[in-house]
Amino acid sequence: MSGEAVFVSGKRKYVFCGDQQGIKILSSLIERVKEEELLLEIFLIEGGTEWSQLSKFLKDQKMGTYLYVVLPNEYIQKAEEVAEATGFSDEEAQYIGYGEKVTRVYCCRCHGIKEMKNAEEETLCEHCGLELSVSDHYSVYHNAVLGYVAKL
Repeated sequence: MSGEAVFVSGKRKYVFCGDQQGIKILSSLIERVKEEELLLEIFLIEGGTEWSQLSKFLKDQKMGTYLYVVLPNEYIQKAEEVAEATGFSDEEAQYIGYGEKVTRVYCCRCHGIKEMKNAEEETLCEHCGLELSVSDHYSVYHNAVLGYVAKL
């Protein structure tokens, strides 16, 4: 869900979505697609863009379209949900977040979720006070990593 965009060859069309910074991050990839004279389209997501506009844009795309989305980390999950709802699978898209990242930690005892700006190895659950060891086990259902009991 984050990292660097990788070119995927053999697609019918390439769609690049992002804010100004996101499109800038994708610029070398956009240039490659242009050089190879492949079909491409750019959708600029600005502060006032409603997600419904992105949804409509993505619904109008045809099969064989490959999607790249680069946005601040706080918006990347919403963009992924919109793309998924319009029919884009994980194999047809790349989502890249930039900037400050918030990590959600799911407490194994009380099932509360704590948001952390700088993920540490251990933290206290703000709901039950249990000391948690932050794992790398991610739950799509909770949109969070699992926090195990740190000390018994």
